[in-house]
Amino acid sequence: MTAILQWMALAVCVACTLWRLPAMFQGRNRGLFWAFALVSLSVALSIPAIYLSVDGALGGVNFVNVFLRLSLFVVFFLLASKVATAYDSPLARRLIRGPVGLTLLLVSSAGICITYLISDLDGSSAGLRGFFNQPSVQSYAWFGRLYPAFAALCAVLPTWRAAFSRRPPLYRAAAMSMSIGFLMACAASLIQMSAWHNSLLLDLLSFSSILFVATGLALVWLAFLRRPVTV
Repeated sequence: MTAILQWMALAVCVACTLWRLPAMFQGRNRGLFWAFALVSLSVALSIPAIYLSVDGALGGVNFVNVFLRLSLFVVFFLLASKVATAYDSPLARRLIRGPVGLTLLLVSSAGICITYLISDLDGSSAGLRGFFNQPSVQSYAWFGRLYPAFAALCAVLPTWRAAFSRRPPLYRAAAMSMSIGFLMACAASLIQMSAWHNSLLLDLLSFSSILFVATGLALVWLAFLRRPVTV
């Protein structure tokens, strides 16, 4: 089931990246294109077969996981910022792009780099699951979820409000889909940051959240084709 979700999420993200390619070349909303491109790469690297192959070629020291985590920070920053702007939420925009959000982003990034350097990660292991007996790796996972949880929570507020607004049905469906996706991302982050977590549940929540957010953005595109607005 998890493998199916992983490949589905990858296919959807690649399709969304290709969809945004013409707009990127035209100079429109390039941030969204790069967000999709990075999330596509991150999803691909989270698939064990791809992860082990790529990381093995780079020396088998799990540097790919560091790249994956930092890429996701960029993705969450870009998407949450875009959602806050598109759904006219000054509070969410200030939280994400202001001192609080940027400080959390820097702390999370520094935490990832420091805990990686002090951990013994010799030998490729997807998700670093083979090293969770090390306190530093547990801290690494905690830092890896801190900023995504914050950014996703900020994005839930405007999308949830828009889902129950008086906008056209397609826009409300798009907002609801994204809101569910961001809520799942929050849940996955909070579960992993807690003392109890289940790998299967985390994978289901993480990849389902990608599918819901991507579906919501696709619905926005369909709504835009039917009735152009600035989103």
